[in-house]
Amino acid sequence: MMPTQVLHLKLTHQAHMAQHRSHLAPALLLIYLGVQELWSGEREHLWLNLLGIALGLALVIAFKREAARKGEHRHARVAWYDVIAGSVIILEGVHKLHGHKWWQPGTLTMAVGTATMIIGFQHHSLPKLRRLRCTDEGFSLRIRPISWLVMPWRKVESVELKGNRLMVHDTGGHLHSRSLRRIENRAEVAEMLQEHLARHKEMAVVG
Repeated sequence: MMPTQVLHLKLTHQAHMAQHRSHLAPALLLIYLGVQELWSGEREHLWLNLLGIALGLALVIAFKREAARKGEHRHARVAWYDVIAGSVIILEGVHKLHGHKWWQPGTLTMAVGTATMIIGFQHHSLPKLRRLRCTDEGFSLRIRPISWLVMPWRKVESVELKGNRLMVHDTGGHLHSRSLRRIENRAEVAEMLQEHLARHKEMAVVG
């Protein structure tokens, strides 16, 4: 019997920064809208404009600090970058609210911002979601929260890594391909699968 082995997948620096860059647009928009309204003499929503400018600037500063880490991503308990980003997105949603309707574009934007904040507060558990798990029966590979590849060893013919793509050939002649472009330790993923597959085939011959 082969022992169960788990390998946690690490995102590349580029993947981390791509996630963060997606939050910059609403931050810059809030800064622009806040400055524009203050410049025009608008005082009705003064606190909202000032808060938007402050959060936008905080997010830009946080992004610059993340970019300067050069791949040194610590898995802190709370990802304050995402918490600030969520706050910015929620504030953008508030700007979009009109009237007293409960469902409108601003409501959806605020929901996205809330989800982003929750992700930030649950940052410590996210690395555990991206993992490769090998047992004596087969393997399960989770690259994203909603992306799974699960196969028993008896149905796996071969495993190889071609560039950034993981190629799993099954015994029926089908190819199961997954992109590992965002995964830093992609070579370890392929090696672990190949080792477990080789052991399974050896045991099958002996048995």
